[in-house]
Formats: sequence, C-alpha cells, structure tokens
Amino acid sequence: MINLKRHMGRRIAGIGVGVAFLVLGLEAPAFAANPTISSFTPATGPVGCVVTITGTNFDNPNVTSVLFNTTAAASFSIDSTNSITAVVNTGTTTGAIHVTNASGTADSATSFTVGSSSCPTIPSFTPTCGAVGSAVALTGTNFTGATGVEFNGTNAPAFSVASATRIDVFVPTGATTGPIRVTTPSGTGSTLTNFTVSSSCATITGFTPTHGPVGTVVTITGTGFTGATGVTFNTTAATTFTVVSATSITATVPTGATTGKIKVTVGGGTVTSTDDFVVSTTHARTITLALKKHLVAKGTVSVADSTTACVSDVPVKIQRRKSGHWKTVGSTSTSASGSYKKRIKDKPGKYRAKAPKVSVNSNADDCLKAVSASRRNR
Repeated sequence: MINLKRHMGRRIAGIGVGVAFLVLGLEAPAFAANPTISSFTPATGPVGCVVTITGTNFDNPNVTSVLFNTTAAASFSIDSTNSITAVVNTGTTTGAIHVTNASGTADSATSFTVGSSSCPTIPSFTPTCGAVGSAVALTGTNFTGATGVEFNGTNAPAFSVASATRIDVFVPTGATTGPIRVTTPSGTGSTLTNFTVSSSCATITGFTPTHGPVGTVVTITGTGFTGATGVTFNTTAATTFTVVSATSITATVPTGATTGKIKVTVGGGTVTSTDDFVVSTTHARTITLALKKHLVAKGTVSVADSTTACVSDVPVKIQRRKSGHWKTVGSTSTSASGSYKKRIKDKPGKYRAKAPKVSVNSNADDCLKAVSASRRNR
C-alpha cells in the first residue's frame, strides 16, 4: 500500500510538472540523443569547399566532431539542430561523413567525393592581416558570379570579382579574426587559415635583392616589424634574421629555401610579400685572354657545368692597367659558344678580360664573375 502511494505520488508530480510547462508556455527539457545525417550538399568538392550537412540532434548535446572519411573538418559550425556547415580539410579522402556528439556518432549513407567541382576555393589571400577598411586580394578558383564575401561571418558589402581567380575586397566593419568565405550560386568556399583583423598589422612593401642563392642577405622593408618572431622564404624558416627597426628586417636565405613569397610573423599574425623572392643557383665561370697584333683581344668564357646561358651572349670587358687601376678600354659580347673578339687601341701595358656577374633564366641562375690572367702588350 505504501509503495502504491509513492508510485502514485511520483506520477502525479510528473503530471504536475508537465502541466506547469503547458500552462506557462515553456518548452519541456530535451533529453540527449544521438545525431542523425539525412543528406549533405554538395556531394563532391575540393579542399576548402563548405559542405552543408542536414540531420537531427546536432545540438542535443552539441556536436563536437565532424569527419570527412577519417579526416577532421578544417572547421565547422552548428547552424541549427538540423544543420551543420563544415569545411573540407587538406588530406581529406573520399568516404562517408561522420558527426559525433556526447551521445553517439552518425554516419552518412553515401560518400562525400573529394574532387574538382564548381565550389569556389581560396588557397591564398594577401595581406593576411589588416585593419577594418583595408584591401585584401583573394586568389582561388570559381569566383565568377560571387554573391558574397564574409570575414569570420561578417558580410563584406564592398568587393569586386576581378576574374574567376581573383576577388578584391575590403575588410568590413565588425569583422573579427577568422576564415574568409566566398559564396557563389554553385557553393561556398573557405580559407583554411585565418585572416587577422588588427590595426597594428605588419606590411611588406619590398625587399632587396629580389633574387640570390642560399646565404644571400635580404633587406625586407615594410611596417610593424617590431617584435617579429619569424621570417620564411617560401616555406623554409630563416635561421638568421635581425629586426633592424619597425620598418626593416635583414634575413639570410636559409638552406633548403625555394622560390616563393617572403613571410614575416609578428604579433600573432603573418604578413606576406606580393612578389616572389627567386632562390637562384650559382655557376662558376672562367675567361681566357689572348692579345694579337694591332691590338686584338680574344678569348673564351667557359662554365663549370652545362648552363649554356652563362656563356652565350654574355658581356665581356677588356681592361688596361693605368695609374694603379683597371680601366675598361673595350666591351663586347660572346658568341653562342662563348668566344669573343674585340679590336682595341694598340697601347703598351697590362691587360685583362672580365665577365661580370649576370643573372639569366628569369634570375633563376647566377653566372659568377670571371677574370682572366693579365697579359702584357709590348
């Protein structure tokens, strides 16, 4: 009898709570449940493509993991209990989509295919840091017809589609640090790295020299360099660099560096150069000199390897020793095979031939200076 009364009491209490929620217009508390996936779109997309996943219980409790096959999404957001948007990450392979919360995991019935599609992609943007109102250039694919650009969820009202591979946009008021997204009628693409919104961003305005081999000391000019913590040449970190001032850094091209952008890391953000620094290969050369009557200088420029551009049509200076200095008395260029010949004034004294350092093949190769042994004309 006592047990029956307790049971009835609990039942009446439960009914009372339910009635109270109905009377007060309150929503009854939800109980934790496994998520489900009913569909996703697009079904195919490249790295950086934003995929919308539709299902149930995405916030009951909140989803904590989204996987494309076995690779975690680059980022994802729970838009509602029935919708998640997730970004395809680098290294993703074709397979099912998996969504997990504290109650369990949901697997899509079909596979997401990693491949090219009309979904826009944004592999790079410059600069990577800027204040509200600053200009940013987005580089990617499938930008034609873009209808929107967002900085971490904040719409940019001012942007221009320069081409299918470039968008020029201004950082909108209210923007915060985070990824940039581009939306077109065919889908949405996202950056995999964040754009840093800050009024004290660094900038790179130039660097000199614009090319050189490993070991070259490069002077980088710009703004906001104070406190810089890193410099990279393409993707290789410089082991030696000096912050000379807020507007200047000197950095030595590191071993393993390849042609590409220079990046400076400062204040938690990274700024990237507009132009590439060309990491060149050096080629040793030699030059000979013979003096013939009346007076003709002739010889050959040779290279230590097979880089023919270092011997073909390169400048040669004929110099005469005068008052303790070498004075150029004639200039010419070599033939395709590296030979040269130049008539000069017939004066007694010591002569030499010099092939100055030149850069060829779009600065990818540096042909080193070569100086001949001196010859005397009597």
